[in-house]
Amino acid sequence: MKNKITLLLICLFLISSGAMAQIGSDNKQVLTFNWSRIEDKTPVGLLDKEVTGGDANKDGAVLLKANTSTPELQGVQCLLQGTPRYLEQIDLEAKIYQAEASFVKIKMQLFDITDNILLAETPIILCKGQGTIVSATLPYTFKPSSIKDQIAVRFVRADDLNPVRVLAIDCLKVNGRFVKMKQ
Repeated sequence: MKNKITLLLICLFLISSGAMAQIGSDNKQVLTFNWSRIEDKTPVGLLDKEVTGGDANKDGAVLLKANTSTPELQGVQCLLQGTPRYLEQIDLEAKIYQAEASFVKIKMQLFDITDNILLAETPIILCKGQGTIVSATLPYTFKPSSIKDQIAVRFVRADDLNPVRVLAIDCLKVNGRFVKMKQ
């Protein structure tokens, strides 16, 4: 009898763990468009062209332009679908490029919206030369404090915030799956 109860408890635990939505768990090849500015609710800028060496999805790019004088708010974010599970691994990959004639310095961040804390970030990424693709990766394993929280991937400026510096995010992959760049 004790073995049956133990087996039942294990089954219930496995079922309840699987019922929690993990990050990007809609089981589609392409994740839903969910981009916004960090500093306010105005829509993100979209660039409707592809660049050589990019993702070749023909979906354009999300633009990061100067709108605020506060560096930590100078950026765009993509809210991820689902919420993290205990010890869930997330692997982020992005292809970005300078859309204008000047250089841009940025960081890619994993941010817990619910608790308002930075979970992880890349070192400063330098994008120089118009149209030159730069790749960025960021792996992270979620801790218990982030379970059931809303998570976002952020791209924030790490330079002098000069408005002539315009970054284009050609693609973002979450665990190998593309995020839509257009609505």
